[in-house]
Amino acid sequence: ESHPDVRVVLNTMSKDEQIEALRQKRIMLAFNRIITPLPDLETELIIKERLFLAVNETHPLSRQASVSFMELARHPLVLFPTGARPNFVDRIVQLCQNMGVTPQISQVVGDAVTGMALVAGGFGITIVPKSATTISLPGVVCRPFRDAISATVDLSCIYRTDDHSPILQAFLASVQKFREAPSN
Repeated sequence: ESHPDVRVVLNTMSKDEQIEALRQKRIMLAFNRIITPLPDLETELIIKERLFLAVNETHPLSRQASVSFMELARHPLVLFPTGARPNFVDRIVQLCQNMGVTPQISQVVGDAVTGMALVAGGFGITIVPKSATTISLPGVVCRPFRDAISATVDLSCIYRTDDHSPILQAFLASVQKFREAPSN
């Protein structure tokens, strides 16, 4: 809104595709999670999101207001995404290990929507960042973890270190304002 002459085009890409598109200057900016530092790319943290458990509304865990992280060991877990590492799967496995949980990973899929669709179909449970809890799929409910409330995952933007365009700088200033806002 502050830059009405800027044309924004959104594309769905894997992390590897984003990195390649940035390097080829086909895109100016990418959004992703758990980025390994790269010499030609810069990463700017946007937000750290709390994690939630997504379960089918008929699942026994759906009746609880909050869920113990230890419950993950007893149920098939659908994780996402596949692709460049480290990724969200690695983050969840690390959290499980830190909490003394051995997860039963039943499937690894490409994205949160597919993971939640499998949950809706009764094919397990999944862990999602807070932003994914707004995805409305019939039969899926999200519950916070009561014993892993500090479990988070980052969302960052990625851009070329040699890009000094005013448009990018204005966007990064907006990211900084967002990050400093009291609700974040």
